[in-house]
Amino acid sequence: MARITDQKKIERLKQATMKLVVERGFGGASAALIAKEAEVASGYFYMHYKGKYEMVNSILQEVYQEVFEEFELLLQEKLTFWELIGKMVRHFVTIANSEPIKVKFLYVLTNDYSFVIDPHIREKTYEIIRKVKELGHNAGVLDKKLGEEDLFLILFINTIQFINQRYKNSTQKVTISEDDIEHVLYVFKKVLS
Repeated sequence: MARITDQKKIERLKQATMKLVVERGFGGASAALIAKEAEVASGYFYMHYKGKYEMVNSILQEVYQEVFEEFELLLQEKLTFWELIGKMVRHFVTIANSEPIKVKFLYVLTNDYSFVIDPHIREKTYEIIRKVKELGHNAGVLDKKLGEEDLFLILFINTIQFINQRYKNSTQKVTISEDDIEHVLYVFKKVLS
């Protein structure tokens, strides 16, 4: 018998998962709590996901896919290294300004030792980082001593960290501004050159 999927319930499960992971961390967001927060039966959750790890990874895959697709398009535009970095940061900020929960979710998972990122996501991330590194090295604007891990930490993690700090330091709705973006890019230029 085929599963009947209510897309509204699935979306509520995704939103509840992100909310609880942000509030409680990966370890504190149980499948039962997720189902309760989403106002669906636990059985409905398990009808679609084996457990919270599969649920969290499916959401993480969606969020990263959104990022990867944009970055792949940017890499095809024949931009300079710094134009590319600027557009990558702006893409993260666009996501943060429109759906802050997604960037908070990324932040929590990248800092949660109890969660292991799916190897496919990690490989895809480093595939993009390798292309960015090659562009920077070929243009002579990126320090040759900086490797892929360095670029991942500086570009991806620090962008997410910067955005998260804006959220943590405010009690009101946060909008990351163009001045904020320019500041991040200024810091990156000082660190990477």
